[in-house]
Amino acid sequence: MVATARRLRRRIAPRELLARHLVGSGIEVGPGQHPFQISLPGTQVQYLDRWRAQESAELFPQLAAQGEFVEPDVIADFNIDRLASIPDCSQDFVIASHLLEHLAEPIGFLDEMHRVLKPGGVVLILLPDRHQTRDRDRIPTPLSHLVAEYEACTDEVSEAHLVEWLQHRGKPIGTTREEQLETFDRYRRRSIHVHCWDASEFLEVILWATENLDEQWEFVDGSLPQDQFPLGIEFGFVLRRSSISTDPAIRQGRFTSAWTTWNDA
Repeated sequence: MVATARRLRRRIAPRELLARHLVGSGIEVGPGQHPFQISLPGTQVQYLDRWRAQESAELFPQLAAQGEFVEPDVIADFNIDRLASIPDCSQDFVIASHLLEHLAEPIGFLDEMHRVLKPGGVVLILLPDRHQTRDRDRIPTPLSHLVAEYEACTDEVSEAHLVEWLQHRGKPIGTTREEQLETFDRYRRRSIHVHCWDASEFLEVILWATENLDEQWEFVDGSLPQDQFPLGIEFGFVLRRSSISTDPAIRQGRFTSAWTTWNDA
């Protein structure tokens, strides 16, 4: 029965299944040229991105050739501004599709998404599964490293991250310090995969934030690469900001239990 149910579920795109949790007014951060598609009525979306559409097209000409970039409603450098322009408890939902892996400091941004959600609001997070992308041979970003960057209020992708990525991709860094700085600046602007995870590895990030930052997350739904046919490259979490405040240990236990039950099924 489980195998049959999974085969039937694969006939529906995972993103379409996850979209049913989005209702009301919300924001999508970093839509680029592929905003999340919501087919159900009853939603209004405002877009936030780092660049105007024309600037994005000039910065990523190879992507511009594949389609137009979305013109954002709000311009924000997510490493520096984060969601400062969005009031507390104002959004019914937040969509972050393939964004967090590009940020200098994703834990703080997760906290920002929690801040702007109304109690009962949901965040949809989609991330590339490192096993299904060119990151498959990279080491996942350790939780301890992410926590250290959060505590240091990091607002720029570090040179160490850039060097690791450039070496993995076999790209030249430069021989002189001037050449290296030019390389680092270019790839900071081009927004590389600073971090990489799979679903269980990113789960640790959510649980840490739940325990240490008083984030009232509940696990609602998700997706895995094997939910896509033939095999996808992304995983997803739908998290709800609970309207009931509970002890961090209780929240973490409930979240872990809900995730485990869903994942095992």
